[in-house]
Amino acid sequence: MSNLTIGDLVAMRQLACSVVAGEAGAGRTVVWAHVCELPDPWNWLSADDLLLTTGMSLPAAADGQTQFIRRLSEAGLAGIAIGDDLQAPPLTPDMLSEADDLSFPVLSVGHATPFAAIGRTVAIAAQSVQVSRIARLSRLYDATHAAPEDETSLLDRLSAELGHQLHVVDVELGSEVLRDAHPLDDELVDQLRTCVDGRLDRLPPRMAIETGAGTTATAFPLATHRKCMLVAAGNTDLEVDAFVLLHAQSLVGVEVERVTRERERTDTVRAELLEHMITGSISADAATPRLGQLGLADTDWCVIGFDATHLQTARTLIGDRGFPYLSCSAGEEGYLMVPSADADLAADLLDHHIDSMGMSARNATSGRVPDSVRQARWALQAARAAGGGLAEYSTAAPLFLPRTLTEAHFATRAVLGKVIDYDAANHSDLIETLDVFLSMDRNWSATAEKLVIHRQTLGYRLRKIEGLTGRSVKSSADIADFWMALITRRISTGQN
Repeated sequence: MSNLTIGDLVAMRQLACSVVAGEAGAGRTVVWAHVCELPDPWNWLSADDLLLTTGMSLPAAADGQTQFIRRLSEAGLAGIAIGDDLQAPPLTPDMLSEADDLSFPVLSVGHATPFAAIGRTVAIAAQSVQVSRIARLSRLYDATHAAPEDETSLLDRLSAELGHQLHVVDVELGSEVLRDAHPLDDELVDQLRTCVDGRLDRLPPRMAIETGAGTTATAFPLATHRKCMLVAAGNTDLEVDAFVLLHAQSLVGVEVERVTRERERTDTVRAELLEHMITGSISADAATPRLGQLGLADTDWCVIGFDATHLQTARTLIGDRGFPYLSCSAGEEGYLMVPSADADLAADLLDHHIDSMGMSARNATSGRVPDSVRQARWALQAARAAGGGLAEYSTAAPLFLPRTLTEAHFATRAVLGKVIDYDAANHSDLIETLDVFLSMDRNWSATAEKLVIHRQTLGYRLRKIEGLTGRSVKSSADIADFWMALITRRISTGQN
């Protein structure tokens, strides 16, 4: 948009323009100047255009001139400049009065001034704005190619160029992407998510945010796979050139996608390392240098376990916060290894999105990864049994979970030893039958359907289990023994 006004043209003495009427409209912006001698110039010119005419199209009658000025004003033209070369009929008092009432500038142009001079003046003014805009865009794109030794982030560089502190918020998870040392207030992020109100498929083009604490910001959607918005902190009456803002959104969107893809590649490498450590296929000595590169060596750490369906969410949240971590899935469960110093913060982040979590002891070393995973699995089972939340291995004793593999093996054998031996000798499925039966809350029809057997077959198998164990599937005490024995067997054998 040009910054040139009617008043600017009048101030340029070389153009020999003077205001005849409508002086109050001298601040109107002039985007273009065009010559038109047709009787209906409002049909051929656009808003903020200056009509240049010798006056040949101007009606002679007073009411015609008044209507002419009114139509030009209604079309949003910047004004009319009439050549002082005696081609125009006399301008009537009614016309001039109408122009004053509408604050619609009527200019007189000296006969020695060619209309081309006015047109070129307007064009140069508009072009200078475009040059300035292009220069600003160039600086925006230069910001994305800063030297590697430049410690400032892309958001910092773009913020400096636009004059507003920028942030990127994942409105689905409530996490700040590309987080820096000055994150947004949690209240503002929560308010943004509330305003979005689950409309993730079609984020609003612009959203003003205000909090009770007086914090304000303006948010704009980003074209990314993650449901992200670019947030400019500060006054909600944000004024940024829409064209420049569009390019800034594009640049930030590309950066978010780049960071996301880089994390995914890194997560694949880290998952392979953690899997090898869990299975023991890589020694602690061999793993230590690689852990050092990830900031996990020479420090105490712990493992957090949860349902495997939440693994990507956990990776995203912890990655956004910048914690060093390893993660992988094992069957139906996912595991996250973080420094013990970050364990509580990590658990708090995940708590909003994951129902049940188990946390291992916090003094683990690289040589005790398998034990820590088992501890996390122990605690996760305890959390599930308690109906959700976070269970820590160090406080799981009240939930009657054994603490060592030896204890787990003893507990399993004490209750199910004869059943396990019978299955091994006869290639039967009594253990699986008992597990499914209890998992289905002793629902006979559901159990038979899942095992694809007849109810009579189920009854035979349950009686066989009762005979081998000396326990009843109708006794609450015996059911508790069966259930805890099955859990410890899963944990000690690495099953899920």
